[in-house]
Amino acid sequence: MTDDGVFDEDVAKTYDQDHGGTGSKHVEDTVNFLADLAGTGTVLEFAIGTGRIALPLKKKCQAVKGIELSQAMVDQLRLKETDAPIEVYVGDMTTTQVPGSFSLVFLVFNTIDNLTTQQ
Repeated sequence: MTDDGVFDEDVAKTYDQDHGGTGSKHVEDTVNFLADLAGTGTVLEFAIGTGRIALPLKKKCQAVKGIELSQAMVDQLRLKETDAPIEVYVGDMTTTQVPGSFSLVFLVFNTIDNLTTQQ
């Protein structure tokens, strides 16, 4: 069992169902909005999680990369991938550095709540 003290395996397995799933109109609208902002450039998602935004976004953008604190969440993303894997860096989104340049860097929904201190 993967448990890094943040989002453990049990939370990761039910995350999509507990947070709107992947087929919702809300997710579709979010992906379309982000794709319009990104254009054809590479995008970086902070707290990529299970990939519920990144995976459909990857179909519309040139490349998607991500940062995720929880390995259990990345494991769930990997189970859903059907083509080349998304480049994901496991670490804190406030300090983890991802090489390259990006046309869009974003976080969605309530992800900002994961930051619990000013630092």
